[in-house]
Amino acid sequence: MPNPRLAYCRLSCLLAGIALLTGCQSESRSIASGTLAQIAQTAETLLGKRESEEISDNPEQALPSEEASGLARAEESEKIDAIQQGSELPAGTALGQESRHVRPEDVRLTEPSGVREPWNSPYEVFGDRYEVKQSSRGYVEVGIASWYGPKFQGRKTSNGEVFDMYGLSAAHKGLPIPTIVRVTNLDNGSKIDVRINDRGPFHDDRIIDLSFAAAEALGFSDQGTAPVVVEAVDSKNFPEDTPANAASAPNVYIQAGAFQSATSARNLKRDIEANLMLQRLKAEVRVLESEFEVDKVLHKVWIGPIKQIKTDEAVTKILIQMGLSKPVKVVAN
Repeated sequence: MPNPRLAYCRLSCLLAGIALLTGCQSESRSIASGTLAQIAQTAETLLGKRESEEISDNPEQALPSEEASGLARAEESEKIDAIQQGSELPAGTALGQESRHVRPEDVRLTEPSGVREPWNSPYEVFGDRYEVKQSSRGYVEVGIASWYGPKFQGRKTSNGEVFDMYGLSAAHKGLPIPTIVRVTNLDNGSKIDVRINDRGPFHDDRIIDLSFAAAEALGFSDQGTAPVVVEAVDSKNFPEDTPANAASAPNVYIQAGAFQSATSARNLKRDIEANLMLQRLKAEVRVLESEFEVDKVLHKVWIGPIKQIKTDEAVTKILIQMGLSKPVKVVAN
């Protein structure tokens, strides 16, 4: 594009020559001087108009450099705030303890069904196949619970809901979505009802992944895991089949011992299983881990569920006879 200032100079020189020639012929220097001034003023007006048009064609040049950089910094700050919003944990929370989890796109359905919702069909994660139960009725399981939060805040769960780490929800590998479960922390007896709306955790030793808020309510958000009992709450999952005033016998779990050594916990489990009196009561014995500090894990030996009060009392007496003082009892429902 021609330089408008160069064109202005050329035009001024040409018209100045014409003006001088005209002035000589008219024998009047004032006419030439006035004509030259008028030509220069007209050229300046045209040049200014051209520069104004160029600026309007390129709005970015219209802003001073400092103002433009200030707007850029403000936009970047807004982006950072949007990314961080809702993803901060309360002070003192152990960020490194968050459970390994997967995104919905990592879950591949293997047999989509026209009858069941897609998230309740069999699926594969990292090459492992998982089956989903047809019903949650009567489900009770004892195992390790973990939690997940900031890394998945705002992302979609397996059934398309938006995950909220400050809400009460959970992920389970095999229960139908949605299922209401009651989770009891065997370490402290705390319990809470949560709704299953996601898949996970994909660790062999864990049975449920809780939201941060649920883990906090159960008292293990500062840890990575806790031993729990997970029970489907039939009165909420199947209200039409459950009388309102029906009272079910509580499930009782008894902690026989806790050890830093996994070998000691397995030895106690073997001794309990070998006791003939306990064999008659048909009480299941498990070794579960509890994390209290980053590098400290306790291996606890749990017996249960025990449904009858007399059986519960009998187990406690037998354990005391075996030399195990002060067994810990936890009622799960």
